[in-house]
Amino acid sequence: MQNSKKTHRNPPSSKYTHEYYLTNCHGYDEFNKSQGKLIPLRLIKSLSIADIQPGMRILDIGCGRGEILLNCAKLNTKAFGIDYSIAAIRIARNLMIDSAPKNLQEKIHVQISDSCCLPYKSESMNRIFMLDFVEHIIPVELKKAFDESWRVLKPGGKLIIHTMPSLWYYKYGYPLYRILEKMRGNNIPKNPRDRQKYGYFHINEQDPVMLRKALEGSKFNTRVWLDTIQTYGYEENPFLRSTMRVLTHIQPFKLAFCNDIFAVGIK
Repeated sequence: MQNSKKTHRNPPSSKYTHEYYLTNCHGYDEFNKSQGKLIPLRLIKSLSIADIQPGMRILDIGCGRGEILLNCAKLNTKAFGIDYSIAAIRIARNLMIDSAPKNLQEKIHVQISDSCCLPYKSESMNRIFMLDFVEHIIPVELKKAFDESWRVLKPGGKLIIHTMPSLWYYKYGYPLYRILEKMRGNNIPKNPRDRQKYGYFHINEQDPVMLRKALEGSKFNTRVWLDTIQTYGYEENPFLRSTMRVLTHIQPFKLAFCNDIFAVGIK
């Protein structure tokens, strides 16, 4: 299944507004309640995967509201964030100014920048995050972003990725889920992207094989896997809630029903 609208351009930065980051971008509820102190499971898992150590230099590409930067600074690192959205940088800076203690503010640096030409020296970073970034950038520029990440990472450094949706879920799992919902009297759109207010932002959706090949094309030693961040707490039926959890955790069902892709690229 391909994106509903093919494009050769990234969404303009002006489309990534304060409203998007504070009312729709995943994790907004935790952010609005805690100003970055509480973070969603996708960020918790990503930080765990990264194995952050004191003294490291961390880069978050597409830093958005800045939660990763704040939490990395708490681990006594130098945290750098870039985004091409003015709204994102303003929110991230306000987070550092309004909520972070001065000792943390001094460890965090954010700026507007292009992921295809990173403003950092070669071999200057220990870890790079690309969290919910890959699906927002056209393939040719993603390749440049991967190459730039390789350049600025130190030997042994890691690039940590989370992206969703998984095209395998859209192709195989979602149609079955739609049938189930229809049987329950719920009509949901044939195209899963129509359920999302900002679905048109996703111009480069992946499956695990696609993402692995792209990372290997930029010389990374790569591990890519599916691992759900959903708890399905919204599902009132306990049997269906348990079934959803099984389908997203057990092979081979998770290949079709798990919608979150994680990856690590090692230099």
